[in-house]
Amino acid sequence: MPVSETSPVMPAYRVLARKYRPTDFSALIGQEALVRTLTNAFATGRVAQAYMLTGVRGIGKTTTARLIARALNYPPGPAIDMPEMTPQCEAILESRHMDVVEM
Repeated sequence: MPVSETSPVMPAYRVLARKYRPTDFSALIGQEALVRTLTNAFATGRVAQAYMLTGVRGIGKTTTARLIARALNYPPGPAIDMPEMTPQCEAILESRHMDVVEM
């Protein structure tokens, strides 16, 4: 059946876990030690060359990695509190930023 101009366009389906994925560190649950470590690293300007995120499936490794990438690429400089959504932040959270590669 052809789509007419009056028919509503259905938005693309996204899995609930991706739709409601945290977009800032305050929304991470159970990662207080990690957030505290990153807060101290950003405050002192001593950010590590790499962070190893390990654990069983479903604990938030990918989400945390995206938030770290977003924090490091935030235009004013590395920050835990990112009050505005910049184009770079959107691209990182949507997995389309050229400089952020997930392995």
